Amino acid sequence: MAENRKDRPEVFKSFDSLSRGGGGATGGGMDRSRRPEHRPRPALSPEYLHGGYFDSEGHLRKEIFISWPEQELKPKLDATKNSLRGFYTMLRMAKSRFERQRSDQDRAKEEAKNQLLKMRVGAEYQRTRKVISPLCHDFLVRNLDLVLQHVGDFQLFAKNLNAFVEHFQAVIAYLPEKDKADR
Repeated sequence: MAENRKDRPEVFKSFDSLSRGGGGATGGGMDRSRRPEHRPRPALSPEYLHGGYFDSEGHLRKEIFISWPEQELKPKLDATKNSLRGFYTMLRMAKSRFERQRSDQDRAKEEAKNQLLKMRVGAEYQRTRKVISPLCHDFLVRNLDLVLQHVGDFQLFAKNLNAFVEHFQAVIAYLPEKDKADR
């Protein structure tokens, strides 16, 4: 005998659906197009990181300090300083390990590389848990991959690692302290 829907307890997938007054397993009549997974997702532009961190003369591009953090990332990342703090700490740890072992180039690269790979795994994990947005994940992975592609060349690796640290600092500077809902 089929159980009447009125007789079943309402099931909630999250506190968010509970606070909206419904949203059981079937969505509780909520407009699906308003749910985050059904909204069009912003994407990083093809120009972002195109050509790397450096201009034709080998100097840091001004985009890593101003236009990319302010115009490309801030409006799209859906992140706060606090949500990226752990990743920034891991990046600083990679740089610190690299600098500490600088006299032994192979060991310096290996320790920094391992820390960056852990950071990449952390980005994957946090994305699957929906702690960070897919776009935030893309930001982290693109930058990590850009640095890691130079691991075979000590000088290029060092230069790109430092550039990523500078870029990440600029990104954090443009992000809000707290989520809008927390204010």
